[in-house]
Amino acid sequence: MELADLQNMWTQYDKKLTKNTRINKEVLKNILVEKPERKINWIKVKAIFNLVLPIILIPTVLIPQVSFRTDLDFIIGSGLFGIVSIVIYFWSWQYFLKILRIDFKNTITSTRKDIKELEKYKLKMTKFVYMMMPFGISGIFLMAEIPFFSMDSLLPIFLIISVMIISIYITFKFSIIEYYRKLNREIVEIEKLEM
Repeated sequence: MELADLQNMWTQYDKKLTKNTRINKEVLKNILVEKPERKINWIKVKAIFNLVLPIILIPTVLIPQVSFRTDLDFIIGSGLFGIVSIVIYFWSWQYFLKILRIDFKNTITSTRKDIKELEKYKLKMTKFVYMMMPFGISGIFLMAEIPFFSMDSLLPIFLIISVMIISIYITFKFSIIEYYRKLNREIVEIEKLEM
């Protein structure tokens, strides 16, 4: 065997090895992408649920229970509840649109940037929702003619505040931050593979 033949064989083996390495990396990347993609799909399902639920609940549960009046309490209460509901629904819609922008066919850097932006928006939106919730609940109290400062309403108000505090703690500590932390770790693994 001559040197030229050995070089040709070596070049062919090198090309095959490079091709196999590239194929293996693509297969591994596809496997690694599946997990964060499923998480994003789950976030998308929850966002759709949050968009559909008010459309179902408000006309079927809330409106039939409300007796419409023309007094000031009812007008202020319905205004508070309506404004809070519309603003929260608008933010939920914006959140859903941000989820739709995430595509794992794009470069992993842009996908990671989109996920980080989604996480920031979710944290900001959730903070504002919790800040606006007392106004919405006050609106419900005014519409239903439930007195704020009576002995009968003391227990429900205490329970509402307690549930909100526990919900805030669980949502920020475990639900949002931890979920996105795991998602970011999986994205980092894919980035390392591409390097």
